[in-house]
Amino acid sequence: MTSYKLTLIPQLPDLDEIRQMRKRLELSQRELASMAGVSQSLIAKIEKGSIDPSYKNVRKIFEAFEKVLKNRALEGKSTGARLTVGDLATRGVVSISPEQTLAEAVDLMVKGRFTQLPVMVGDRIVGGITDDRIRDYTIEETRNQRKTYDEVMQVKVGDIMDAPFPILSEDTPIELASLHLQRDEAVLVTRRGNIEGILTSADFLDLGLH
Repeated sequence: MTSYKLTLIPQLPDLDEIRQMRKRLELSQRELASMAGVSQSLIAKIEKGSIDPSYKNVRKIFEAFEKVLKNRALEGKSTGARLTVGDLATRGVVSISPEQTLAEAVDLMVKGRFTQLPVMVGDRIVGGITDDRIRDYTIEETRNQRKTYDEVMQVKVGDIMDAPFPILSEDTPIELASLHLQRDEAVLVTRRGNIEGILTSADFLDLGLH
């Protein structure tokens, strides 16, 4: 039986986004370090790319960003963070099982006009599949004559799926979500630990917020 590893920890944006976000929020390295409970030298080394920090410390830094954004939004300051992912997410998530075929994935995408689908086993997120991934896989397999198009369409989603889309709580500021959406096609939105909706990069661009 195929085993799918569950990933529920939200993926962090690339480390080179830290300096960009700090500058956008007009924070000094010292201020950010104090808010995150880390040293200023750690912030400096991360921004220079001279250190590979622990997940724990990176998480502290992005939690500090999130706290600043939420506080400024509550104060009514112009930070671009007055909206949250919960405000903009499409409620209800259409997903697919890793045991279903690419043909079924394509059919769901065409009917729903989706460019991506979360891959789920029950209520567990195990991966993500995009139209780009299916297209690239189809071109590669048919060009090299390893499979016919019909054979490609019978491949299981679980065999080619990517890592799960990032998972963010509904109160995450759009400013922070934008860093994920520069790299991923979508983020899944949770409410009290349950998947409630999805926000795509296309939705974000349509709003003129990128």
